[in-house]
Amino acid sequence: MRLFSRLFLYSCSLTALSRATSSQDPPKPPPLTPSPAATTFHVTSGSNENYFYRDNVTSAQLLLTSTTASANITRRLVAALPAGNNGALVYFLPKNPSGGTQLNVELVNGTTKSAVGENGNRGIQADLNFNANSTLGVTIVGAVRALRDYVEGSGTMHEIFNYTLLSFSSTQVRLHRQYINSTSSPQTFSTQNPNPKPQPKLFKSVDLLLSIPSGSAARLSVIPSKNGTFTPPTIDIVLPSPRSHEPGPASEGDSMEVEVEPLKVTQNHVRVQVMTNETSLAGLDVGGLFLTPKEASTDTLRSTLQGLPGNVSEQVSFLTFQDKFTAGGWRFLTYFGRDSLIALRILMPLLTPNAIEDALGAVIERANSTGALCHEETIGDYASFVNMGNGRPDLGNTPFYDYKMIDTDLLLLPAVAHYFLDLPQGKKRSAQFLAKQATLQNGTYLDIINRIASYNINRALPFFTANPATFSQLLAFRPGQPVGNWRDSNQGTGYGTIPFDVNVALVPANLRAVDSLATAGILNLKKLDIQNSLDIVAMAKKWEEEVPGMFEVSVDGSTAEKRVESFVQAVGLDESLLGNTTASNVSFYALSLMPDGRPVEVLNSDLGFNLMYGTNVTAAFLQRVADALTPYPRGLLTNVGMVVANPAYDSNTTNVQVLDRTAYHGTVVWSFQQALMAGGLARQLGFCVTNTTSVDINPPPTPQPAWCGDGDLVKNLQVAQTRLWSSINGASSSIYSEVWSYAFDKTTKTFSVADLATLSPSGTESDAIQLWSYGFLGLVEPK
Repeated sequence: MRLFSRLFLYSCSLTALSRATSSQDPPKPPPLTPSPAATTFHVTSGSNENYFYRDNVTSAQLLLTSTTASANITRRLVAALPAGNNGALVYFLPKNPSGGTQLNVELVNGTTKSAVGENGNRGIQADLNFNANSTLGVTIVGAVRALRDYVEGSGTMHEIFNYTLLSFSSTQVRLHRQYINSTSSPQTFSTQNPNPKPQPKLFKSVDLLLSIPSGSAARLSVIPSKNGTFTPPTIDIVLPSPRSHEPGPASEGDSMEVEVEPLKVTQNHVRVQVMTNETSLAGLDVGGLFLTPKEASTDTLRSTLQGLPGNVSEQVSFLTFQDKFTAGGWRFLTYFGRDSLIALRILMPLLTPNAIEDALGAVIERANSTGALCHEETIGDYASFVNMGNGRPDLGNTPFYDYKMIDTDLLLLPAVAHYFLDLPQGKKRSAQFLAKQATLQNGTYLDIINRIASYNINRALPFFTANPATFSQLLAFRPGQPVGNWRDSNQGTGYGTIPFDVNVALVPANLRAVDSLATAGILNLKKLDIQNSLDIVAMAKKWEEEVPGMFEVSVDGSTAEKRVESFVQAVGLDESLLGNTTASNVSFYALSLMPDGRPVEVLNSDLGFNLMYGTNVTAAFLQRVADALTPYPRGLLTNVGMVVANPAYDSNTTNVQVLDRTAYHGTVVWSFQQALMAGGLARQLGFCVTNTTSVDINPPPTPQPAWCGDGDLVKNLQVAQTRLWSSINGASSSIYSEVWSYAFDKTTKTFSVADLATLSPSGTESDAIQLWSYGFLGLVEPK
């Protein structure tokens, strides 16, 4: 596969389309369709301003570099549409910069609206204001995945994603990206005209249109390429000279005083439209997504729904559709199974039955023939690219479903059990839901869930039957895959291949969910493809009792102190953060295991999975939780959130750099992990004492956990809970975004929120809104 680091892309592969000239102005763009009751909101995240829009025509996100961003950050526009997961990326470069003027591009308030074009095109439109002349740098039109490849792939992308200069003049330019495997609409047949004339094929495509709106003094200058398919056209945005409105000099000998008129304010606006003829998705509005306060079953839930911030509920609504939930914007405006299921588990108490079943149905529909669940759905033009790479060009742009993750498979049945068995919304709805016929494959939802349950039970069986069981029977990443859980990067698990969360938390949670559903008569174990008379509860107990010890890490006090002191120096912190105490013996659970069973000695936040999903958590485990929820760098808590990894005690000091504050899964804060920890801790404490601040409904196990009688442990957990929420509240303005890093001030000895995109060597950035980060809407801080 050829990759190109220079991406001013221009294609002449479509001969008819590439013969654009400026000899005459093109037809006027089609009129816009009014879009009543549009949902709009604005989110600032890092160095970006994000504008969201959804109405009956389209859903879209526009991102612009903030005018307050540092001068070394190139100004850019990103447009992302869930329809086909399409969009556009444009870098704006200064044109002949002089005088020290920093190029800035701003969205003009009130100009964002849906756009409707010919051939079924739908999309987004907005006017941008430029403060200086600009030229288009790297420009990509088409699949959002292609945009991500460029941004996060060190400026590389396949030549197949080139665009075509379709038309241009001084007032408009149209860049066109036709799908790799183009599809045509069927011919129309009617009895009045049984032999219709052949119609031109309607190709699926994406268009980026720049035009000059009425009243703007800006102009476009376009020079087509003369150098084949790899050199782009030159597209400049030209503003009038600042002196063009000043009066000319008085004629010689004219002594008359000339009154100088004040300069007129000139609009330097350029209209941008990004459109596709992919089918738009039917969204869930706030009313269809969230329960009303009248429908609440508890006082705490009612109060939570009454206090639901309108702008925040609209943000969640933007990410949800009738046939799937999407993960986040702009980078992940498509289906991700893990994100949907974790978000659903925390938000479920607030959601309507239809919304919950839409989310569950989307996951079930995308299961494969073995029972594995889809991690990511690739659609649109990028699906054609992936299918070609897999040797199946005949599939065209048929969606490609990725099944490489091993954790997603285990998240569904705990969510199903919680819905049908614990929540009022799910009571008496299981039979109708499970009888539903799938639309993406053959069979009913019950048929598919039986297949999923069988698959997961059989994966857990080797460890259960082994005597003695060893790490070799644990669930490892699939052969040939370097990733498999939410920390989906090689570095994220410290290069370990046997993840903690999957084996310690999710396998037994899935087994417990199967047993609960079978006990309630919703599942029938005899219908599953498993051994006869298999004791599911005994399987779960063995995993719960024996697996955590395989991840146990113990470091003696003197060694631990030396390591944490060295860590502080290595990452540029201050020794005052260590306090006046020295470390006693330190014990925690490894982030993962290497293929040979050696632990990756990184303190981590994945304890939260046990708290949220586990029903048989031990006192020893909970003490590890309390120990982890202490101030960083000894623990995980900073004053701007809980970091997800801390390699301070790792004997492999390489991980200090691998998992630093610039790494996507390093010593950074993921909001959903905080929600999982906070919600899980509230859930476990609720098993022991009445919890009037819990939004969720979690019936305590019978009998009550033995550790509930340990007053000191319960107190330690409550104090840890207070520390956690204090840490969370330190970055409350960021909690609905995906991920952030920290900056440390050695003068104040405090941390502040830092934009990961400006720190990451790969350019990985945070989504401004992320579905599972909205789990905080379902949590109440204990007071």
